[in-house]
Amino acid sequence: MSNKKLSLSKDGKELLDELVYSLDLDRPLVINIALAKGLTFEEELSFDATSKPKWTIPENIIRDKEFLLFKHLIISKRGTEITEETIHNDMLYYIELGIRVLSKAIQEKNSLEDSRFVII
Repeated sequence: MSNKKLSLSKDGKELLDELVYSLDLDRPLVINIALAKGLTFEEELSFDATSKPKWTIPENIIRDKEFLLFKHLIISKRGTEITEETIHNDMLYYIELGIRVLSKAIQEKNSLEDSRFVII
């Protein structure tokens, strides 16, 4: 089991590239961190995920046990049974949300803080 192709917004892609640079991590790892952060974020944060052109998150970035974990976390968060299509749509939403939460945390850090500690 793994994720199917997902389309990240243009703004999300730009923020993702900034995170990859700031954290000095590989893009797939930052996407996984963003998904986890988006799932754990409890506050309201409005954002526009419709900017174009879209960037395709390749298949198999999230696979096997990671996919199963995120799938069950999404089901648990919703509290209802959902389809595979809904799971992938929710994954994209939480990735977009997580990217914005991580980006905001890095922007608000002071100059002495390490970016990797700020995102925790």
